[in-house]
Amino acid sequence: MNYLDLHKTLKEFYTQEPGVFINSELGITLTNNFFTSDVKRAFPPGDEYMDMNPLMKALMKYFLHRNEYSDKYLLKMLTVPDKAIQENNRFTYSILSPSGTVSNEAIVLLHGLNERGWEKYLPWAYYILKNTGKSVIMFPNAFHMNRAPECWSNFRLMKEISSERKNLLPGVILSSPVNAAISTRLQFVPQRFVYSGIQTINDITTLAELAKEGSIQGLPKNTSLDLFGYSIGAFVAEIIMMSNPLGLFNTSRCFLFCGGSTLDKMSPVNKFILDSEATNQLMDFYVHRLDQNITTDERLSSLFKDENEEAFLFKAMLNNEENKTVRERYLGKISDRLYGVALAKDDVMPGAAIQQTLNHSRKKIRFDEIDFEYGYTHENPFPTLTGISDKIDRAFESVFSRAVSFLS
Repeated sequence: MNYLDLHKTLKEFYTQEPGVFINSELGITLTNNFFTSDVKRAFPPGDEYMDMNPLMKALMKYFLHRNEYSDKYLLKMLTVPDKAIQENNRFTYSILSPSGTVSNEAIVLLHGLNERGWEKYLPWAYYILKNTGKSVIMFPNAFHMNRAPECWSNFRLMKEISSERKNLLPGVILSSPVNAAISTRLQFVPQRFVYSGIQTINDITTLAELAKEGSIQGLPKNTSLDLFGYSIGAFVAEIIMMSNPLGLFNTSRCFLFCGGSTLDKMSPVNKFILDSEATNQLMDFYVHRLDQNITTDERLSSLFKDENEEAFLFKAMLNNEENKTVRERYLGKISDRLYGVALAKDDVMPGAAIQQTLNHSRKKIRFDEIDFEYGYTHENPFPTLTGISDKIDRAFESVFSRAVSFLS
């Protein structure tokens, strides 16, 4: 079955409804389990609006009074903090496994920024499980996929919010209905980037604990986890590997695809990812003025305490020129358990930027940059186009044969 047919078949089979589903034709079992995020562990005391500068809060409320869609569907007059968004706190995640076999090893697949559906990842997971014999856990980042309110994916509503952004910010570049929600949220409160990242890392740590305990339906006791990180998922995966929370990833391997650079080397201005105003605010907040922001934001300061190794290493992954010694030391410890693959025409996560981050470690980390025979983008490396199906098959094989060889 070629990539296009596989994609169609898996898309028709896949569901996020709780339960166990078997596809005898493909020889796979889909198990969807509930997960409850530990909100108290994820978020510092308070909320993202509590410590906001009074003038900024007044300006935001003025904006919301004049922009009903941004108010109603995103910011709600600043009265609903992120920790109260129930979709993000309790949700289902999927495990795809080879039917009839049991392995005490599994691979967590981490997706990209501003993703809303797993469809493009289904052939990835299938190829990995079929060629490694390991289950693949498709686990959503905080406020992504089914962890976000449905209205954030409503094209009609988000088109209105994008229009409101364009009226407020006439110079904004590549604002779209697809990126309007995340762009608005991150521009107004850039702290959300680190809070959601740390929540995701905490959740995956809990997932690893549950796998070891034998508390996950579809996985045997003492299951260990490897990582496959794509795009911003690679960024998260690197931090998990370096911090090794609770020693749960001592022997884990991590494959990085189209990701792995420090934040300052990323270029996320894209109609599917972030608009220019959100990107500029993100870079200014984290790359240029993080230390200043930490000193003036008590909630942020409490997160970056010395004992929070995940936040400490998050900071080390923000600027390629800063905290380099720390980053190199930690990456050097896990250099033989990392492998990065970049795409030559990726303008969101450039290969040179990924290689620069990985090769600055004391020990060389395996890295390949490859190219395909057709036009592709960062967010859509394997387009479902019938006219080039043979080329897509070869491209897909060139990436995922490397992944399964490394993760087997």
